[in-house]
Amino acid sequence: MAAGAQAEEATFKPAACEEGQAVAFEDLAAAYSAILFGEYHGTTEMPEAFGNAVAQAAGNGRRIVVALEYPPDWQDDLDSVMAAPDEVAAMDAFAMHHTGDGRTSDAMRNMLLQLRALKLAGADIHVIAADKRRERTVEEAEQAAALDLPDMVDRTLGQRDIDLALHSKAACEAIGCDLILLYAGNMHTRLSITESGWFDEAGNKTPFWTAPAGYVLAQFMPAASVYLFHRGGYGMSQSTEGMYGMRKLTPSAPEFVAEDEVYYCTGGDPMFSHALSVGKVTPSMGN
Repeated sequence: MAAGAQAEEATFKPAACEEGQAVAFEDLAAAYSAILFGEYHGTTEMPEAFGNAVAQAAGNGRRIVVALEYPPDWQDDLDSVMAAPDEVAAMDAFAMHHTGDGRTSDAMRNMLLQLRALKLAGADIHVIAADKRRERTVEEAEQAAALDLPDMVDRTLGQRDIDLALHSKAACEAIGCDLILLYAGNMHTRLSITESGWFDEAGNKTPFWTAPAGYVLAQFMPAASVYLFHRGGYGMSQSTEGMYGMRKLTPSAPEFVAEDEVYYCTGGDPMFSHALSVGKVTPSMGN
């Protein structure tokens, strides 16, 4: 089934898989119409791991939507990166963009170059800016309102999650893609309703329930969510007070993730269906 196909009423559930069972990425790409990768912003290794996954999936001739956590008004510049005559021109086309939280780090820019190289080599990949707009279009608002979500979900504060999913789905339907590969912070890629928080400029948190992009996409198609773990190290990230800087990271990989760069089933975890450790992480500068 193409990733853009209309869903049945019930949510698609990941296939049963025991915790710690290793699985080949090609098997994931063959079994699912959307695979979401949940990252920790500001490392070198996580964007590289995602780029490698795109390369592997595209190697079998799939038409792929690569959905990134950037606002849609960056789309023209992303297109310019992909079409640039050389790497210098590609980076110049994106140089003005900064998110302040690691999503435009040097590693992310290198990942864009990796995607550009894949496209130039003939890979059928379509890179899209899938985050929310400053103001929704009427059509987007209607699509979001039509979603069957639990009453607890705050559709206003959780707009980013909903729009990440719906923008990715729309892009896939527009080109008849075979697979969506979505890369975003791991709060956005979960498969279940989760509690999130909005922080004001003073760092005060307003908690709310959100329908992550993984949950929304799973209403329409078979979706897997890969949590990117690490073995400790350092990363660049933004604090709740808005301060961006280097932070020491405690190893996050669970015991059942025995080897790095191997995909493992999580054994029915409601949030993430699969796990991948990228090993020890190093900080990626730029923001």
